[in-house]
Amino acid sequence: MNYQIGPWQFISNRCVITSNNMERELDPLLVKLLLYFIDKPQQIVSRQALVESVWQQSFVDDNAINRAISELRKQLAHPTEKAPLLKTHYRKGYSLTVIPAQLTQLVEPNESPNDSAVFTAKDEDIAAITAPQPNSKSDLKKPFIYSSLAIICLCFLVWLGVIFVNTPYTEEVKQVTVNKVASTWNLGSEVHPELSSDRQFLAYTNVAPENDVMHAFVKRLSDQREVEITYPGFQVSILSWQLNQHSVLLQATNLKKQQCEMVLVDLSQFPIVGDTQVIKKCDLRYTGYAQLDQSAEHIYYTEYKNEQDGAGLYRFDLNRQKESIIIPPPGIMYGISMPRLSHSGKKLAYILNQKGQPFSVFTYNFATRETKRLYQAKNKTLSFAFDWLIDDKGIIVSEGSQLTTVLLNGENLVKKTVHVTPEISPYYIAVQSANSLFYSANKTQAYSLTKVTGLFNGSPKYEALYKSEKDDYSIVEVTYKQGAAHVFVSERSGSSQLWISQNGLTKQLSYFSYDGLSNYVLGGLKVSSNQQRILLRKNKTFAFYDMNTEKLYPLEEFNGRKIVSYIWSASNESILYIEKLGEKNRVAEFNLLTRDTTVMEDIKASKLISDNKGNGYAISHNQLIRLSDGQNWGLSKEASKANIYAVRDNYLYYSDSISRVARLNLQDRTIQDVHMDFRPITFEISADNEILFTGSKYKDMQIVQISWDE
Repeated sequence: MNYQIGPWQFISNRCVITSNNMERELDPLLVKLLLYFIDKPQQIVSRQALVESVWQQSFVDDNAINRAISELRKQLAHPTEKAPLLKTHYRKGYSLTVIPAQLTQLVEPNESPNDSAVFTAKDEDIAAITAPQPNSKSDLKKPFIYSSLAIICLCFLVWLGVIFVNTPYTEEVKQVTVNKVASTWNLGSEVHPELSSDRQFLAYTNVAPENDVMHAFVKRLSDQREVEITYPGFQVSILSWQLNQHSVLLQATNLKKQQCEMVLVDLSQFPIVGDTQVIKKCDLRYTGYAQLDQSAEHIYYTEYKNEQDGAGLYRFDLNRQKESIIIPPPGIMYGISMPRLSHSGKKLAYILNQKGQPFSVFTYNFATRETKRLYQAKNKTLSFAFDWLIDDKGIIVSEGSQLTTVLLNGENLVKKTVHVTPEISPYYIAVQSANSLFYSANKTQAYSLTKVTGLFNGSPKYEALYKSEKDDYSIVEVTYKQGAAHVFVSERSGSSQLWISQNGLTKQLSYFSYDGLSNYVLGGLKVSSNQQRILLRKNKTFAFYDMNTEKLYPLEEFNGRKIVSYIWSASNESILYIEKLGEKNRVAEFNLLTRDTTVMEDIKASKLISDNKGNGYAISHNQLIRLSDGQNWGLSKEASKANIYAVRDNYLYYSDSISRVARLNLQDRTIQDVHMDFRPITFEISADNEILFTGSKYKDMQIVQISWDE
């Protein structure tokens, strides 16, 4: 059954609410909750009634009810409605402020009656859910319960069909030898190849090796003629080609001024660079992918609204200057990325990346609004390497040394997989034909450790400490035998190990085994205040390394749990940590001597940090809280959005991990903000107020074209 609820149309069998170009998906609990309010419009519903009729239990935790009501109110919020559609009545309950209208038309806008989605209920099935209005109070509950259960089941089936059920396919696997030809030759790191829809032009980004400044180039493949595209006052990188047009979309950024714009450049008279047009502002924190449709009416892109919820898929109407949601943020890190329009413009394909899980490739059909999974990766990796075949025939996906062609054959999928020799490891690909593509390699950046002194006094000094082509650094300062030393992570010996540098000498400190794993992780180093112990992650396990005994001590109590942040206590004998339990974060302390856990019920936090004296601090969404006495400091919007933090000598340091580093004086609340010449990944504030940065630089590399025989 469909209902009009204020500005929203509630399509119950699809578990969505829609309004103009906006669409929001509701989870089964919210659907059930909304149906109950629809059944009692403009009536105050008590919490106990919700417990008995929606949860159908004798008792439900107040926080669970609060979260559900808050989430439903957020989903029902609409730009044109100032007053909330779901109202709270203090100590009485809640009410739906409008009277829903039952819609007899079951066909959605822009959808023909013959269209159908995966696991969509038939009209007669939906009609069967509706029962005559009963008279007794006990009978009043039955239609609601039955319809709720039926619709919840339908929503669950849709959810399974759309997200988790693979469409039937046949698969063919074989080994091929590819021919490699370098397609670019400029000095620097050349990444992100993009082919125009007619396959005549190759666009790509070049990152200068000396300063990491980005440049955009377009090459005509027929004669290799190449032009650079500039945008005064900004550095530019390639996003995509406008669908079926000779216009390229750029991301233009000015890091010092914190500006980001999407700019369309006309290349129809190549090699003459034509007019430029600013399409929309963009989020500097998120360098993603976007594409403009053929008529330049809509631009499609992914963006983080709340980082923890992952990126959602959005459409921006350029005429009305209005954003709408196509697919809401999925509630997982990292969410949706790389939306690519098919050549007909009738479909859009995208990648769903989930932290610590295999990626998937989906298509979205604009006419039917059907979402279908085309590819499920085998390894737990992130990827951006896929592209459409010509004429909407299917896609090609790269995973490691494997290329998979997924052909769309009606409701079935035909998969052809080739194992590539010599091995390639693409980060981006641009498909030229069924057996040819351009790619830029994975691991485009080299990491280095840099010591910076005087960063906030106007005359900073930079000193490169350690650099290697195969390093992923995370650094801490320790005390080791003769005195102060630096311990960091490096892969220079072939696997991820701890290394130590002291008095100009560097040596390997650990010899961990990874049991033949191709993907292994060592990191998250946290040093105790006495600088004798290092807490770390080794793959999915936790341990600490003792500098005196030079041994690793496993923390088996942490294994298999979602530990999102951790620090040492001031005593150096216990560990403070944040554990994610469902939708909540719990702060607790684990004593290494007694092996007991103490929960800190009154602390709500997303990250823990400590100062040089071992004092612990919690970061909430807008506060810094000292754990010892509960003193707190308000955080600015920029500080709240930061990715990395540190505390030392009455200063809170923070960075956006792009180019900005700031510090908040905890006494007078003043803020100093500086621009960096490299991307700061992590930092450590040393004893004499030097800052040790882990920074990244792009490596010199080319875009390569490969081809293979069928």
